[in-house]
Amino acid sequence: METLVNGALFNESHQEMVVVHGIEIFSMCEHHMLPFFGTVDIGYIPNGQVIGLSKLARIADHFARRLQVQERLTQQIAQSLSNATDAAGVMVLVEARHMCMAMRGAKQTHAETVTTSTTGVFADAAGGSTLRQEFLRLVGR
Repeated sequence: METLVNGALFNESHQEMVVVHGIEIFSMCEHHMLPFFGTVDIGYIPNGQVIGLSKLARIADHFARRLQVQERLTQQIAQSLSNATDAAGVMVLVEARHMCMAMRGAKQTHAETVTTSTTGVFADAAGGSTLRQEFLRLVGR
């Protein structure tokens, strides 16, 4: 992860949500060896450090470029950003179309799968709901 971040962590007192929306990903389903593709939305609340914005796309791409399942991909992105920045909280939303759904048995060409993963204050029962709603509003959901 250090090579991906490449020192692009900056001391900053910003404590409000930072969101990057619409990061494109392409991956391969490890169950069916067929592609899935879509977008990743990442939000985090800094805790004394911010990360270079392009690094968020690099983190998403890093985990997508392997045999993968969407659920794990979503968690890996959230956890790696949380670990790299010591963020107060992270929320990741992945929306993807799976060729295994479109080409195989179900033949659902327009079905999209949405997964989320939260850490820290986004996962807290008390205030997390409000933060999750704000994130979803910011990414247009």
